[in-house]
Amino acid sequence: MTIDWTQRAWLEWSATHSEAEPKPFIKVESVRPEPLAKIVRLMLRWNIDTRKSFRIVTDSGLILNASALEQVVQDGRFPFPLAAAEVSAQSAADHA
Repeated sequence: MTIDWTQRAWLEWSATHSEAEPKPFIKVESVRPEPLAKIVRLMLRWNIDTRKSFRIVTDSGLILNASALEQVVQDGRFPFPLAAAEVSAQSAADHA
């Protein structure tokens, strides 16, 4: 998958607390569209439980949820490598 990291994107939120009763995602009104790479970097700083309530949607219709973000970074498709300190802090927070 090729991703245009300069395309505009925004966050959407869902109140889903259970996969048995999924709730629809709604656009977070206070977030203006930004380049996709900027939003991904922001969301990767959150712990995985927080990320599960959000997804990223682009102008082209690409949807990235928490697991998709992890896959993009692990596959090396993210254009800006995370600093070692960010990666270790993120990993520690995800396993806490």
